[in-house]
Amino acid sequence: MAKFTRKLWVGIGVATVASASMAQGIGAQDVDHDEMEHKAHGAPLPPALNGGANLNSGEGGEAYLTDGGPTDTRVRFYRDIELTRGHLLVGQQLIDLELWDEALPHFLHPTEELYGLMEKYIKLHNMRPFGRELKALAQTVKAKRKGAYERALKPVEQRIDAALGTAKTFMRPEQRFVVQSAIEVLRSAQSEYAESMENGVFVKPVEYQDSRGFVWRAERVIEEAAAGPPLLDADSLAKVRAAFGKLKAAWPAPLPPPKPALDVGEMSALISQIELHTSSMTR
Repeated sequence: MAKFTRKLWVGIGVATVASASMAQGIGAQDVDHDEMEHKAHGAPLPPALNGGANLNSGEGGEAYLTDGGPTDTRVRFYRDIELTRGHLLVGQQLIDLELWDEALPHFLHPTEELYGLMEKYIKLHNMRPFGRELKALAQTVKAKRKGAYERALKPVEQRIDAALGTAKTFMRPEQRFVVQSAIEVLRSAQSEYAESMENGVFVKPVEYQDSRGFVWRAERVIEEAAAGPPLLDADSLAKVRAAFGKLKAAWPAPLPPPKPALDVGEMSALISQIELHTSSMTR
């Protein structure tokens, strides 16, 4: 049964299954994924989860979710888990500042933007769902109830951890998938950062905050990967950390600064440096 399940996962969008007919059949099942709407921005999110690129790119900061994304659905699933964690992370930072209203969108976005993209795989691999838990968590934030929020956060974190743990059993070598997924999270951060500005001024704080949470999560994922075998060599790790230090300067606080510290081009160059210096772990 485990072998068959592995073929199912790999067959969705990855050309590594021995039976081409099985991969083709599973890919066809993914075409009927329900469309979701980002309530905050009204941009349609109709990604194709059969591994092919979607010809209909989305608008605004959600383009990274509607452009087809990484072709390997394992990387895409990992990315979406970390994007969810990024939303929750920056939401927590805002709650710590007693900015409950500002925090609320970051607890709504995982359900509106991401959970529907992961749900098919959650069901397929018998992971415990966490859609209801995400909605319940958002309700506690809306109600501004700190104790209820803290209680509701625990099952969300536990189920996210469990889902990713199951997904990782299909990732060999694990480190390669981990780092590739972190780079995809950084690219998503760049997309959101670009969307947050107009004419060199921040006009969409939510997108600025999204990108902050994504970068913080990507850094943690890469640090954890670099600590495991095979180790990232000291020189490369130092360069990765230096690039993250410069990158994170773009988000001095959860609320946007008066003027951007980095432009999108500079951000792109730093992300490319991180990708380059972690490339030994993705081979």
